[in-house]
Amino acid sequence: MQTEDIARYLAGHPEFFDQHPHLLTDLRLTHPFDDRTVSIAERQILNLREKHNLLEFKLAELIKFGEENDAISEKMHRLTLVLMSVRDSATLLQALTLNLHEDFGIPHVALRVWQRQDEGIEYAAVSEAVKNWATDHTTPLCGTLAMEEMNDWFSTPGHLRSYVCIPLRGDQAIGVLVLASEDPQRFYPQMGTLYLQRLGELLAATLLRL
Repeated sequence: MQTEDIARYLAGHPEFFDQHPHLLTDLRLTHPFDDRTVSIAERQILNLREKHNLLEFKLAELIKFGEENDAISEKMHRLTLVLMSVRDSATLLQALTLNLHEDFGIPHVALRVWQRQDEGIEYAAVSEAVKNWATDHTTPLCGTLAMEEMNDWFSTPGHLRSYVCIPLRGDQAIGVLVLASEDPQRFYPQMGTLYLQRLGELLAATLLRL
C-alpha cells in the first residue's frame, strides 16, 4: 500500500482513531523543530501553536501598517492645511520644503513648474524632454531620476543617491516635483506610491489655484 493510499483511507475514515485510540499516544512522529519524537496529539498541539504564532505575527504586522498609515495620513492633512494657506508662489516652495523636511524627513526637494512664467527657482526653464516625461507619466517614478538634468535642480547633487519624481498634472502636465535623499534605500522602485501620488495631486491643485 502506498502512502497516498494510507492518507486517503485515513481521510475517508475519521472513525479509525476512535476505534484505535491507543494509536494517538503510541504512534510517534518527528518533532518539527528537533530530533526527538512526539505523539500525534502533541504534534497537533505544536502545529496549532505554530499557526497561532503566525497569525499573531500577521496581526502585529497589520497593526503596525495601520499605525504607519494613520501617521502618514495625519502628516498629509497638515501638509494640506499648509498648502491651503499659501497665497502666492513666492512662499509656496518654502512652505512645501519646510513641511516635507520637518514632517516627512525629506532632506532635498526640487520643484519645476511651466504652466506660467513667474519669479523663483521653481519657474526656471526646463527641457522639452522633461515636459514630455511629465506628459507621458501619471504616476511617480521611485528610485532613480527620470531625466539626468533633474540632478542639476539640487544644490548638492553629488551626494544624492535615491529619488522620487512626481509629475504634476491638471488637465495637462504643469510641472515636476523631485524628492531626493543621500540614503540609497530611502526611495526604491518597489515602494508604495499612493501618498506620493496624492502629494502630486495636492501640489498641482495648489499651483493651479495661485
